[in-house]
Amino acid sequence: MKALRAVLRREWVDLNVSSLAQAQLLWLPMAVIALLWAVFASGTATELPLAVVDLDRSSASRQLRRALDASPGLAVHLRTTTLAEALSAVRRGDVDGIVLIPADFRRQLKRGATGEVTAWFNAQFLLTGNAISRELQTVVLTFSAQVLALNRLARGDGHAGVAITLQPIAARRDSLQNPYLNYVPFLVAGLAAAVVQMFAMLGAVRVVGREFRDGTAGAWLAAGGGRIGTAVAGKLVAPTVAEFFIGAAFLGGLHGWLGWPMPGSWVVLLGALGLMVLAAEGLGLLVIGITANYRFASSVAAFVTAPALAFSGLTFPLSSMPAAAEAWGRALPLTGFVQVQLAQAGRGAPASVSGPDLALLAGTALVSLGAALPLLRWRARSPNCWGRR
Repeated sequence: MKALRAVLRREWVDLNVSSLAQAQLLWLPMAVIALLWAVFASGTATELPLAVVDLDRSSASRQLRRALDASPGLAVHLRTTTLAEALSAVRRGDVDGIVLIPADFRRQLKRGATGEVTAWFNAQFLLTGNAISRELQTVVLTFSAQVLALNRLARGDGHAGVAITLQPIAARRDSLQNPYLNYVPFLVAGLAAAVVQMFAMLGAVRVVGREFRDGTAGAWLAAGGGRIGTAVAGKLVAPTVAEFFIGAAFLGGLHGWLGWPMPGSWVVLLGALGLMVLAAEGLGLLVIGITANYRFASSVAAFVTAPALAFSGLTFPLSSMPAAAEAWGRALPLTGFVQVQLAQAGRGAPASVSGPDLALLAGTALVSLGAALPLLRWRARSPNCWGRR
């Protein structure tokens, strides 16, 4: 315990004199998570800009245009009578979609014929394109049903018969999880976990890497009583507590303050968070143990953690990835935590369902730390490895 306290005192001195250490430990991850929260605060994509080319200029076309503008996901930013002007607006990025109402729109509706409305949307951005496509389909189908109902009622059909004709088969769809299609409880939570993983790995690289960079690795090992396990444990106390606290505070705010349901086990979720932090730190120590170069190890840590969310299965299914990409994704600590988070906070799955992911996280932490310790002991006893920046 005396040796552990000596290492902790070294770390406390470093934290007191280094504003960079304080920023990396607390302020930067908290600021990044707060920024992500602010970006996605609305929860859903709304008011996507649309151009309406009205060649008919009739009461029916104006009614359709108002219906499009009233849709929560759409906003008519441009009303024009030329397709060229609408296309120019798309190329400038002013609007993301175009709706073309033909010149004979009202006449076709009055005749009982099919009135065709043509729509284009920018699928370069998948979220925007899918949202506009979904909203356009909803608005046009609703408008079509209204027109058909009015025509049938004008011919003397009863309300009950009209309702059956419009929807002979009623489909009821209920969302099991995230019924509001909100991005905060799953996407922001995943992004926050990615930030925690990144700073956990970078933090482990920093606290040990600076000893090699500054040529003080020997003094660090001596402070730990010559035992690398004690020396490393003293180094990891502050970053482990800080990153776990930040992650747990975010989850508490999400499911407590914001009130998003937490149907699963808090013990399992927080256990997965702690294991993810330890696994990320273990990988960071392994990298610095292999390289003994602070700058290069920081670059490797950033390379590993920055795109980790793309391989976690949150935004694209793991099972649909190529085998190499899936294997890489499952090797990252973030993936195991995200899967536990989806199971516990999303589906309310039994704790046993998350067992394999917890075991993988624990295994990653043990293997990486077990491999890193001998390397770090050797590096700390080799002065020729010191001074590498």
